[in-house]
Amino acid sequence: MGIMILEKCRLGRQYKQDEQPIRHLYMKAVDYSFRGVVCPKEEANNCCWGATEKKGELKRMYFKLPAIQEDEVRFKVLHTGLCHSDCFKIDEEWGPNVLFPLVPGHEIVGEIEKVGPKVKNFKPGDIVSVGCFRDCCGSCEYCRQGNDQLCCDNPLKLTYDPFLGGYSTHMQVKASFVFHMPASIPLSKAAPIMCAGVTVFSPLKRWGTPGTRCGIIGIGGLGHMAIQIANKMGMNVVAISTTPAKEKEALLFGAKEFVCSKNEEQMKRIMTKEKLDLVLNTAYIHDITNYMYTVKAGGIFIQTAAPENDKPIIFNNLDLVANQKILTGTLVGSRTEVEQTLDFCDKFSIAPVVENYTWADFPKAYKRLHSAQARYRCVVDVASTFDKLQSFFIRLL
Repeated sequence: MGIMILEKCRLGRQYKQDEQPIRHLYMKAVDYSFRGVVCPKEEANNCCWGATEKKGELKRMYFKLPAIQEDEVRFKVLHTGLCHSDCFKIDEEWGPNVLFPLVPGHEIVGEIEKVGPKVKNFKPGDIVSVGCFRDCCGSCEYCRQGNDQLCCDNPLKLTYDPFLGGYSTHMQVKASFVFHMPASIPLSKAAPIMCAGVTVFSPLKRWGTPGTRCGIIGIGGLGHMAIQIANKMGMNVVAISTTPAKEKEALLFGAKEFVCSKNEEQMKRIMTKEKLDLVLNTAYIHDITNYMYTVKAGGIFIQTAAPENDKPIIFNNLDLVANQKILTGTLVGSRTEVEQTLDFCDKFSIAPVVENYTWADFPKAYKRLHSAQARYRCVVDVASTFDKLQSFFIRLL
């Protein structure tokens, strides 16, 4: 089955953007039971929140997970974080290749309940975490380099779609993509580290050095983590935001300076006399021209945010070329970088600022996320607030 799906995905890459990809055409024909099947709640061993259609509201769903594979672990979800990319997936802002019903979630903390016979480094009761990826081919050039997040030969590498993500009571994932959670990190806050934390740690480690004058655009889910991490890496952080009211928090997170991007004088200062060595953009901005002007000649502008597919990024190409600036992107991080992020957050007591919600309030948390109102990340406390139906799930596991 995996080979069949892989071939369809490869063929799909040959189609133009305005044509319907082959994978999407075959979704109803391909057997996706490997992810779990919809069933009556009396037969379920997994309850989820998911969307049944594009731009749909979250609804409660029941699935029966397949038998655990020999290299997998099954765990109950303790806490799950909500990422804005979940909204982009449900709304199909990144393209039409979404398998509905869709159960999002790639920021997960859980407790292992069962391990496959080939799993040696985990046992029932271990507290673990899972991020954006669940697999890789292991043999392409990127996997061989240690950049498994860039794997180009495994269309089933993402934690969700077609699989069921972290908006669930239970999950099972290949053990090689599961991570031990450091005991010092509060579990109710830890989940967003697996996406937001890794996404900013990786490029900051890759491009930054102690003493770097580093601009962080956007003080949201990613940005507030980036300020903390860059500060502990020894960089001189300049927080850049459209919201003046965030200045106090930005300084508490570790920024040395705050610039309101709506203030012409403040922006002029960092665009002329006090330019930046490195800028990390975490905001969904389509026109980055003025922000690119804040980068000194030979400096680096890193794009972490991925806005809608149909809205290209705008910048001054002459400024880029004439000043030998580097414009680069970054995709979360490899498994090695995930481990490094967890160790770094453990060492320096870094944790996201979160709003915690109950299982029943999952739709409320999602709406707050969708409207960009969260301060700064929404986390659902799953296991501790899930209703009494959990008792029959335990029997079925």
